[in-house]
Amino acid sequence: MDHFRALRDALKQANPTISVSVRRCRVPKGNCGDCLRKSDHFQIRIDPSQPLQVQLDSLVHEFAHAIAYLEWENTWDHGPEFGVAYADCYRIYEKTVTG
Repeated sequence: MDHFRALRDALKQANPTISVSVRRCRVPKGNCGDCLRKSDHFQIRIDPSQPLQVQLDSLVHEFAHAIAYLEWENTWDHGPEFGVAYADCYRIYEKTVTG
């Protein structure tokens, strides 16, 4: 099973009002992934050279940034709103990958 694709699809399905594209590509050195706000969507980039577990963790983290930014805070901080979004994304991870 391709856990990365399954998780990506589950996160998107659970958040249909957020337009997100996910790519595995190079990211700035020192990062495992990032989330960029474009004019009409969020672009999540995950470093494919990382171990699969790191890629999955990074996808959960970056997707939570997109949710928190759009839904609550309009900031990239790791504040309480991010924590709520991260917990929601992590529950999806548990159902999809470990469930």
